[in-house]
This record gives sequence, structure tokens and C-alpha cells, in this order.
Amino acid sequence: MTFKTLFGATAAAVALSAGLLATPPALAQTDRDGQQRWINIVNRTGVTIREFYMTDVDTRGWGDDRLGQNVIEPRDSLRVVPTPRQRQRGYCQFDMKVVFANERTVERRGVNLCSTSNLVCGSTSSCSAN
Repeated sequence: MTFKTLFGATAAAVALSAGLLATPPALAQTDRDGQQRWINIVNRTGVTIREFYMTDVDTRGWGDDRLGQNVIEPRDSLRVVPTPRQRQRGYCQFDMKVVFANERTVERRGVNLCSTSNLVCGSTSSCSAN
């Protein structure tokens, strides 16, 4: 390890411990305003969740699939975090759309991420926020 690399790593560690660097959004438990903005998608169905869309209530359209190359298998879950832009806007209310491998979809409107931790899909026609 060169001195430059060692110095950079040490400086980053000191800044992180002093709270000068932000925690990456995927690891953060709360945003700057003290609110948590993430959701655990829980699949209690026998069908794989193939796609998941989430947008704040004032944005039209669903945007990109938030799972990317991932899927949520039956009896599995995955935490999804809003995009950095959505987090910076400070919204708590989000619309969500779940697409199953059998082409069934479920939409939930106005889910409050600031007070909800889970979106539990119990069937391919129903997902409840709690």
C-alpha cells in the first residue's frame, strides 16, 4: 500500500468516525430529517416477484424497475430504498407496483414510508403495508 493510498484510507476513516461523510443510502436507517424511507418487500406467495416500482405520490409514471436484475422468490424479502432524488425531496407518501412472474400486478397508493416498514404480499392480488 502506498503512502498516498494509506493516507487517503486513514483520512476517510477519521472523517467517517467524526460523522463528516454520509452513510450510503442503502445502509442508512434514517434520512437527514430523521425519517426512515425504505420498505421491505415480503413475498408470502408461491410466485416470484419479478418487478417492483416505487415513486412519490406527486410523480407521474412508474419509472424504472427498482429490483433491477434481482427478483424476490417466494418466502423471501428484499429492502428497497427510494432513489437519492426521491429521498432528497423529503416525501413520505409513495405509490408502489408489484409485478409477479405470472403477470399479475398489485398497486398500492399513498404508502407512508415514514411510518411503514413492510409491504407484505400474501397473494398475487393483495399486498398490505404495515
